[in-house]
Amino acid sequence: MALKYYFEFTDVETIIHRVEISNTAFSGDSTEINGSCSLEYSETKDTLEPVKGSGLQIDLDANSDLTFYDLYSEEERTFSVVYKRDNVTLFNGWLSPEGIYESLVSDKWVISLDCTDGLGFLANLSYVDDSTGLPFSGKQSALEIITNCLKRTKTPQNILTSINIYYNGLSQLLDSFDNIYFNSNRFIKDDDNTTIMDCEEVLKSVLEPFGAVITSYKGEWAIYKPNYLSYASSQVFFTYNSNGVSLGVAKIIDFTFDLGSQIDNYYPHHVNANQQKTVKSSIGAYRINYKYGLVKSFISNTLLKSNSDTDIPDYTIQDASFLTFPLDRTGIFIDSDYDAATQTQTDVLTLSNSITFIEGDRFIYKSTVFTDDFNNASQVLVKFVGVTTTYYLKLNQLTAGNGTTIEEYSSTWETTFNTILQFSYGSNRPYRGEMNYIINSLEFPEDGVLELIIMNSVKSSATTGSVEIRELSLDPISLNDDIKGENHTFQRTLKPSSKIKDVKEVFNGDNPSDIYIGTIYKDDEATPTDFWTRKNENEVKPILQIMGEERMKMYAKPLQVYSGDVYGYFNYLSIVTINNLTGKFMATKYNYNALTNITSLELTEVLNTDILSDIDYEVTFDYGNVVEPTIKG
Repeated sequence: MALKYYFEFTDVETIIHRVEISNTAFSGDSTEINGSCSLEYSETKDTLEPVKGSGLQIDLDANSDLTFYDLYSEEERTFSVVYKRDNVTLFNGWLSPEGIYESLVSDKWVISLDCTDGLGFLANLSYVDDSTGLPFSGKQSALEIITNCLKRTKTPQNILTSINIYYNGLSQLLDSFDNIYFNSNRFIKDDDNTTIMDCEEVLKSVLEPFGAVITSYKGEWAIYKPNYLSYASSQVFFTYNSNGVSLGVAKIIDFTFDLGSQIDNYYPHHVNANQQKTVKSSIGAYRINYKYGLVKSFISNTLLKSNSDTDIPDYTIQDASFLTFPLDRTGIFIDSDYDAATQTQTDVLTLSNSITFIEGDRFIYKSTVFTDDFNNASQVLVKFVGVTTTYYLKLNQLTAGNGTTIEEYSSTWETTFNTILQFSYGSNRPYRGEMNYIINSLEFPEDGVLELIIMNSVKSSATTGSVEIRELSLDPISLNDDIKGENHTFQRTLKPSSKIKDVKEVFNGDNPSDIYIGTIYKDDEATPTDFWTRKNENEVKPILQIMGEERMKMYAKPLQVYSGDVYGYFNYLSIVTINNLTGKFMATKYNYNALTNITSLELTEVLNTDILSDIDYEVTFDYGNVVEPTIKG
């Protein structure tokens, strides 16, 4: 970015403020102009609101020779804006051209322009690769997802994270966001148009289960937990650059800020005699609705497309000597170079990640194969490693399609080694061409993981040729199509309030099986998470139980809300104590006028009250008719 305009001014406390407006396409000398600014954050009624954007209003002195019409652009992210107070970056974002005008009756006028840090753009931007515009596929870490969303803002800032929640088995010295994984297909809506979720939805879906909030802090993205700040205002953050690459150092930030009156020698201090305190009621019940989302296929690369002779996404090549590829690299040829009398079995391709199932789960195996010689047969091994026993899928009998190009089979689980032969030689129906196989599995006999192995093809005589596998998928079968998800309901047994918090819909949570697209995974990208613990706590709970408990703890009693003007600057992301008031507060409304050095704000009390013994927690299935909880008794 090349600096185009800048202005500096000194406030009433002789602090120097500087705003810089830059543009990549600009060349030449920068121009100093006259102006002032106000820093603000989006207003919210909830300290747990997961996305809190910031903005900067700049007032520029325009005249007939300097109209600023050159700042107009149809693309919102053309002119970057940086605001520094006392040489500390407080805002980094983009200029909006709205507000530019030219007076026709005066040779001097003032224009007011808004700038945004980019978080406000996310609701209008799909969750796609910012460099290619293509949707993502496969599993992604929470950090990767957050980074991808923030890249869409075009605001390059370091990322700080501190959430202090860990899945069972993860070291508390590690960052959970860098060690948990989500299925990126979760962020494609289940509608006829397969609409991709917008980045704001995606960002919220990752942050909300952990009670985490993101906002801009001194030129960096900070992800924090208000509950923790309520009793430990100093936090240790993991640090990453704007691409999500670890900076290798921790950052300790103390957010403590004390506010009082001038007569008591506080600075910043109350001003303008407009301070008041109101009360926000507590909540008596809260419900989280977790939408499972059934996985469409456990294999993303169903057409076996290859990037090269050594790279087939979703698969690991074990023996490339049996592989050849079509010109369009869609599908694979599996060769055979031996006869039936001396044949051996060789693993050619294995599915890169095993698939986790629980007892009772089922799936459908589908494949499309082609051969020009009925003596050749494709050979696939479906292996299930249970807790106690290893099983192999065996075709049982033909249930539909005999004599056609589509054949559907039932199957059984056998404890002896067995492969699935497609285009089995020696059949009464020699066939050349394309065949579609559908195999319905029986229920899994126990918990375990499934492995898929494509082996070398087999043949019945000394003929040449190969079998082409054109498509292969493993699709889940829902045990109950009526079950859409889970309802996690929380209620205070002492019934301190009749207020009901709106039902919160979430898209990710714990599941013991891979059949649901909302499942969260551990750092091996294969094992589903089941239980979590908060830092230094002696607990083992599902993540959505912790999410609900933290909401209830935050609203355990009526919250104090303070509003008024303050003379002086303090950072939006602060834990505020107010002289002569009990409790700790965080900003839910904030505007800092840099020229007058006055901050207009609203502060809401933050809590982390220990009321776990007073919470009645219940999990029920969602059958598609989610309603708000009611107070019992």
